[in-house]
Amino acid sequence: MATRRVAAWQVCLAAGPVVIGLYYAFVALGDAWSGTQVALYASANATVTAACLVVARRSRPLRPVMLFLGAGTAASLAADLVFYSLALIQDEVAYPSVADLGYLSAYLLMAIGLVIVVRRRTPGWDGATSIDAAIVAVSAAYLVYEFVIAPTMDVTADNVTTLVSVAYPVGDLMLIMVGSRLLLGAGPRTVSLGMLGGYLGLVLYADTAYSIQSLNGTYEVANYLDAVWMAAGFLLAAGVLHPSAAQLVAPSSAVTPDATTARLIVLALAAVVAPTTMLVQFARSTDPQVVIGAAICNVLFLLVLARMAGLVRAQRHAAITDGLTGLRSRRYFEQTVQAEATRAARSGAPLGMLLLDIDHFKTVNDTYGHNGGDRVLVEVSHRLAGLVRPGDLVARYGGEEFAVLLPDAEPARAWEIAERIRRGIAAAPIAVGPSRLHRVTVSVGVAGLPAGDTDVGRLVLAADRALYAAKDAGRDQVASNGEAVPALSEVMTRA
Repeated sequence: MATRRVAAWQVCLAAGPVVIGLYYAFVALGDAWSGTQVALYASANATVTAACLVVARRSRPLRPVMLFLGAGTAASLAADLVFYSLALIQDEVAYPSVADLGYLSAYLLMAIGLVIVVRRRTPGWDGATSIDAAIVAVSAAYLVYEFVIAPTMDVTADNVTTLVSVAYPVGDLMLIMVGSRLLLGAGPRTVSLGMLGGYLGLVLYADTAYSIQSLNGTYEVANYLDAVWMAAGFLLAAGVLHPSAAQLVAPSSAVTPDATTARLIVLALAAVVAPTTMLVQFARSTDPQVVIGAAICNVLFLLVLARMAGLVRAQRHAAITDGLTGLRSRRYFEQTVQAEATRAARSGAPLGMLLLDIDHFKTVNDTYGHNGGDRVLVEVSHRLAGLVRPGDLVARYGGEEFAVLLPDAEPARAWEIAERIRRGIAAAPIAVGPSRLHRVTVSVGVAGLPAGDTDVGRLVLAADRALYAAKDAGRDQVASNGEAVPALSEVMTRA
């Protein structure tokens, strides 16, 4: 019986909780196991560094990115070893120490690696995403200023501790600025990208909490923040090793990403951080006007954003929908075909496609006018949508031409659906006026994509040729690969 091979990224995700649990178990055993504690804690950054080097060796496009990310985690690893070595020698490490040089240099190296990813994914200038990233970064900067920098504004040569503590969140802000540009930019939303975003979020939280604890004197070695840092490291290692990491540096086909609901929610949350913080701060005071003003600002902003989200949703729907028939547009169909072809190739599932054309549609327009022709198009679209399976995609492909995408449909199944469509549309005449009926038939071309093939152009061409074969055979036919099956009525007449 074949056994499924466990991927390296899965090992990293599974190892994280185990190593973190062992780390705190040895912490509980006391200083006698300090060496083991250091080894377990440092294993997170060591895993990321090793993963980056492995990927850099295997993938030339990812090599510059992985070398900088690996150098950043290597700097953190060296700082960890220095810090805990000093702790073993001095019992208590003075803050700041030489280890902080390694920790702070890691920010710059990691930021350079992320900048390379951004430039590879979107080589041109993406003003919209840059503004979105700035919104998120400014929001995060306000929090850092409010809770870390503002309480310690008097930075002098006599309080270097304060200066270093402020340097950590500033380094995080540098990563957040670049990371926001990456996460909000155009390109595929892959698992690897999601893990990278999770790493940045965990590190930002842990570093900010560390700075606050260091400033107020509550930080203790081996507190819960170590678990957050270690979890972030193993998550980044998994993201680096995930198969989708190759797409991190793939140029995006879209210059500007869609204004999705999720994106607007992120921007809304970022935009209300400052007034909400002010609201909380002033709620503790005795000035009700400030509290009411801040609350009203938040409510008005969210209402305006909700209105904008509705407009964006309506515009996006209009962009992918045919205005007359209500079916999907040709552009949406072509985008979906490519995505479904990739999915089918990955899973080994079949993919079918139908192209159908209303027979003698020009005669309908000439006889009953364009209003009558529009009635035929609307009714054919309605019948067509009811004759396909749930999950099949129906689109208006041209003037009187329609396309149907059939996921998980083998050739025989695709042919069966095509024949059902042909019969269903011809089953009853269509009203082309207040008291006028017209019998409508369609010709259908059937095509399928071989397993593992992602050539959408070949699929569309095969369906188009099959459609013309059905027309050449006399219309009201279903054809595939040049073979047509006559309508049932014709078969009965000949018999």
